[in-house]
Amino acid sequence: MPNRENILRVRFSDLELSELKSLSEQAGMSMSELIRDHLDTLQICNRQDEKQRVVMLNRINANLNMIARWVNTYRGAADSIEVVTHLLAIERAMKELAK
Repeated sequence: MPNRENILRVRFSDLELSELKSLSEQAGMSMSELIRDHLDTLQICNRQDEKQRVVMLNRINANLNMIARWVNTYRGAADSIEVVTHLLAIERAMKELAK
């Protein structure tokens, strides 16, 4: 068993602490054991990456709105090739975001 000399102080709200206590009791573990046991299951999200995704989604949304407005304005003259080209570009951007 590793030597555990390091201590991490974490602030919890009353509700968060209550939930952690309840979870640890259900698991039959101390709160520390519960947290250590689940460290490898955490999924960390880089907030900067998330902000960039939101910016990209907003751009895609703006492009979709422009295409919809153009199609509604020029219904009879809508060049389907141009519309499909824009939609394919949006699809590529969406796939890039999904990576």
